[in-house]
Amino acid sequence: MSPATRQRLREAMQRLFTGVPQHTDGTLTKNNLWREARGSRATMNRATDILAEWDAHVSESPRRRRRPSPR
Repeated sequence: MSPATRQRLREAMQRLFTGVPQHTDGTLTKNNLWREARGSRATMNRATDILAEWDAHVSESPRRRRRPSPR
C-alpha cells in the first residue's frame, strides 16, 4: 500500500472522528471510512494497523451509535 493511500485513510479517519466528513454522512462505520478516503474496501482491509486504530477508537466513542431513524 502506498504512503499516499495510507495518508488518505488516516485523514478520512480523522475527519470522521472529529465530525467533519466531506464525502459521507459521518456515521462511524468502516464503509464510511473507505468511502471517505475515496478508496476501495479491499485497500482499506489491507491496512490492518489503521483498522486496529479505528476499532480501538470506535469501541470507546459515543458517536459510534447510528443516528436515530426518523419516526
